[in-house]
Amino acid sequence: MLNDIFEWFMVMANNKSVTLVIFVATFTAILIYVYGSKKRSKRFETYRNIPFLDDDNDMIPNQSHKKGTNSNTAGEKK
Repeated sequence: MLNDIFEWFMVMANNKSVTLVIFVATFTAILIYVYGSKKRSKRFETYRNIPFLDDDNDMIPNQSHKKGTNSNTAGEKK
């Protein structure tokens, strides 16, 4: 019996069908997880613009005015 199931699964045509069903079920489960809860959905919607934010300008304002930083360029002398 177990050998018959193994042989059925080893046929490539059957294997593709089972794999497709597993991937579709997983994808649907992820979509339900992400958009199922309104609270979680709103949180993920706020994350969608993160790649478009400036790297240094929006994150740490006035970084050059911190104590101990040198605002001179490498080639300048006082």
